[in-house]
Amino acid sequence: MKKIFQKGFTLIELLIVIGILGILIAAVLLTLNPAEGQRKARDIQRLKDVGTLQTIMDQLVAENKLTADLSVNSSSATTTDCTATGWLGIDVCSYTSKLPIDPVNKSTVIAGEVGSAACTGTLSAGGAYYYVVYEAASNTYEIDVRQESASNCTKLTNDNGDSNRFIEVGTTAALDLMTDI
Repeated sequence: MKKIFQKGFTLIELLIVIGILGILIAAVLLTLNPAEGQRKARDIQRLKDVGTLQTIMDQLVAENKLTADLSVNSSSATTTDCTATGWLGIDVCSYTSKLPIDPVNKSTVIAGEVGSAACTGTLSAGGAYYYVVYEAASNTYEIDVRQESASNCTKLTNDNGDSNRFIEVGTTAALDLMTDI
């Protein structure tokens, strides 16, 4: 009589392997924290956009194109139109083909912002968008942008601005044109 060997896995062996894989996948997801990775990616885009806005404002100031005070934000902007109908309210098409808008304005993502004035790193509800303030009398400007990632706490507190809730850039020494919102 010939013995027949059946090759394959039993149901219990398969369930054990699936269970181990599930535990490993859960551990990797907890370690990688994809939500924090997305927040960091949006913050990187915001910093690039602030650089673009700063270049535009530097050119506007250098060419004396701004004659009145300006205080705008991109909170409801969904278009990158560079004409005077864009969120900045100034025709900047000679400097850029499109205005940057906050990454959360492009989708339905609900953004948080980095914590309190003490920059505790906790996230709270709040919008994330760009603010631009220009003061005609002193010919100075300030651009403020909120950050989502808790890892940006040091950037918020070390930007020489007067707020620990925004990254601030501009031409004023104290970056104090905009009051803390």
